[in-house]
Amino acid sequence: MMPKEINHIQQRIKKHKANHGQFTIEVARLELIHIETRVKLGDLLRTSGRGANLQGAEKHYFQALRDTTRLTQQAFLIARPTLLLNLRTNQAASNLGLGCLYRDQHLLDKASGQLTQAHDLIQSLILTEDSPDLQELLGVTFSVHGEVLNRLALLLAPGQRRTRDSCVGLEMQQNAVRIFNCLEGSTLGPPLHTIRYKLMATWTSMSDTLDTLGFNAESTTAIAEAQAIGRRASGEDNTCQLHLQQSIDACTKHTMDARRDLDDHTPTLHIGNKIRLHGLNNQAMNGRLGTVLGEANNNRIGIQLQGEQRQISIQNHQSTI
Repeated sequence: MMPKEINHIQQRIKKHKANHGQFTIEVARLELIHIETRVKLGDLLRTSGRGANLQGAEKHYFQALRDTTRLTQQAFLIARPTLLLNLRTNQAASNLGLGCLYRDQHLLDKASGQLTQAHDLIQSLILTEDSPDLQELLGVTFSVHGEVLNRLALLLAPGQRRTRDSCVGLEMQQNAVRIFNCLEGSTLGPPLHTIRYKLMATWTSMSDTLDTLGFNAESTTAIAEAQAIGRRASGEDNTCQLHLQQSIDACTKHTMDARRDLDDHTPTLHIGNKIRLHGLNNQAMNGRLGTVLGEANNNRIGIQLQGEQRQISIQNHQSTI
């Protein structure tokens, strides 16, 4: 329905401008709804369809950013702080959406750039008028950016990793935890479930960052915190979706060493798997480690080689068995 809603809003904007010949409060309201709908559609396309809709998501995020740039030049909006705040909040949400999109595509440098823009804009908005919604947006930005920086560090071989990336990422994730902890104590009703899920996801992601930095005990503690959040959310109800998700994450973390070993020997490839190449015609590539980026054309998969920025594609059956 969202594409139809966007088209409907566009027609209403054109009709209103034609009738009144100027930028009015009604046009401003419709423009804001139009941008917010594009951001929501981008989020929906990004998180559904197993990556099939990523190009469409990117298109809507960028269109929202272009519309925002156009509207921020309107004197009508500049003179109305509340409308301008809503507009800039949607701008930050677009940057955040693009950051998540590029993270999912393993375009980590591009992801970091978009997340930096989102962070800087949200911080400036908070200085003007703080709100729980802006704090939640900032918490998500910190959490995702921390994950991205740690993954950037993992692209390099152990002896060459930029530990500063992981350290900065850890600090961001700690900031996210503080924000979500505060919001958890002040949120009631269904939104509380969302806050707890984001808090749990941040602790789980933080455990990976701590593991990268060699803080094994602290990594285990982080997973324990995620488990505690799941239990707190579910109470006696073990069918609670948050509790089930936490259990999956925790089990994955507790078997991390075994999983790493299996990733070197599994025929079933998933995005993010660490694999060892073999059976390639280019003998120099056999034995190299890499990370699965996703499917490519003609039954091929994309691989990010460990320790360098180079990416290759190989036939699916040529990966590690």
